[in-house]
This record gives sequence, structure tokens and C-alpha cells, in this order.
Amino acid sequence: MDEREYCSDRCLAAGEPMAGTAPRVDVWLLLEYAPVWRRKALADNDLSAPMGEWLQAQVQAFDALGLAVRPQFVRRPEIDTDRTTLFVARSGGLFRFESVGYDAMRTLDLKREETLAERFTRIEEPTYFVCTNGQRDLCCARYGLPAYRELRALVGGRAWQTTHVGGHRFAPNVVVLPQGVLYGRVHPDEVPGFVAEVEAGRVSMPHVRGRSAFPPEAQAAEAVLDEPVLELVDTCGGGVVLRTPKGERRVCVSQDRPFDIVASCGDAETKRVHAFSARPSPPSASAP
Repeated sequence: MDEREYCSDRCLAAGEPMAGTAPRVDVWLLLEYAPVWRRKALADNDLSAPMGEWLQAQVQAFDALGLAVRPQFVRRPEIDTDRTTLFVARSGGLFRFESVGYDAMRTLDLKREETLAERFTRIEEPTYFVCTNGQRDLCCARYGLPAYRELRALVGGRAWQTTHVGGHRFAPNVVVLPQGVLYGRVHPDEVPGFVAEVEAGRVSMPHVRGRSAFPPEAQAAEAVLDEPVLELVDTCGGGVVLRTPKGERRVCVSQDRPFDIVASCGDAETKRVHAFSARPSPPSASAP
């Protein structure tokens, strides 16, 4: 019998809400890298020095523009091909570039939108990236791999494994692009319902952690609305204004009670986090 205590089990038992916990990301860079992922895969890997320097230069270029960028490794172990894939997600779009090996990628200047338009293929269908890096946290492999297998069975090649996305305690974690939403606790038996919602163009509310382009309070606000969110309008004075197909909606957001959580299976001590309490105001009288 496995008597180990897993951080995701403890988090679920404590009832910690997920809304508002997605890392803030404006640009996702997802590079296919098939070899074993180490604990800190993006820093400790066997990429060639020129490729590693190129990837770091792309991250620094986005940083200089004031954009929060998150590089990830991705893979599909079941697929044997000589092609290597690079995804870039920004401004609500997902773009894919394929080459034989990495050399052609080093000619790309990813911060230029013209590069995406001219050399990448735009991907419209939802693509699923499941955190499975058990070297970083045991929960990511223990719970992420079964979720990945279920997703593969339903969406085929649109399911990928990825490195650490933040929040092991919410495993299985799934990033859906170009939707731009991070989900948690997507357990295998819930994958069919989860996929049905996403494929229909909706946010799967039971699993939502947050839209990564939004700050935490706006992520929490979206999670309590019963209509699609088109745009973040404003965050001020304890309130978030979101634009929906029916007009602007204001949501009152505040910090809720604290939770003392174990953030990772490897942690010996707890840390205190605050969940969000969100309450939507009635629809605006001026809404159509």
C-alpha cells in the first residue's frame, strides 16, 4: 500500500479553491524536447548550446517588451517522427512551426508578429498540454499521466505532455491553447466532460484555475460568471469589469480565508495562501 501523502490529495482534502491560481502568462513558448525531463527541465537539459542560447534570447526579448513569457518543453512519446514542433501562443492565437531538428528554429525571431504570420501555421482547434514532469513533483506523474492517456484517447495528437506549469497541488493540470486557460484536477474520469466543454468553446468551470493572460483577481471573477468572457476591461477598487456578449459585468473580488497548504510533495513545511471570494453584480441595465 502506498502510504505517501501527496500534495494534490492534501490540497483537495483541505478544500482549497482553484480559481485565481493560474500563473500570469502573456506568451507561451512550447518546444518539443523528447529526452528525459529533469527536475528543472528548462535549465537542466541536453539542448545544444546554440539552441539553449536562442531560447533564452527569445525569452529575454519578450521580457524587454514587458510581456510575461513562459517557456515549456512538450512531447508526445507515442509518436515517432523526424519532425520537431515549436508552439507559440500569444494574443489569443496558437501558432505551430515544424522542422527537422532545431537548426531552422534558430532563424526565427518570435517577438515579430510577422514571423508567426509568415512561417507558422495558425492552430484553431483546442490543443491540450498536460503537466507530467514527475521529476519536479510526484503528483504530476501520478495524476498527470493517466489524464494524458485519457485525453489522447479522445483528441489524439492534440494532446501533449508538458513540463511544470505551476501548482502541483492541483494535479492533474492541463493548459488549453489557444483558449489560454489553465485547468486543474482534471482526473481521468472527468476528462470526457472536460473535453466536451472545451470542444464546444466553453470554459470547463469545475476545473478552471484561470485564464493566464488575466491577473489573479480577474481569473477568479471569470470563474463565477455564467457567460463567456470576451475581454478584461478593468480591475480597480475590489472590483473586476469583464466584457461578455451581453455587455459589461462587474464582479466584486476579495481575499477569502487563508489556507495552510503543502505546495509540493517535496516540501517539509506549509505555506499560507489566500483564496478569492468573487460575487457578480447584476447585469448592467445598458446591456443589450
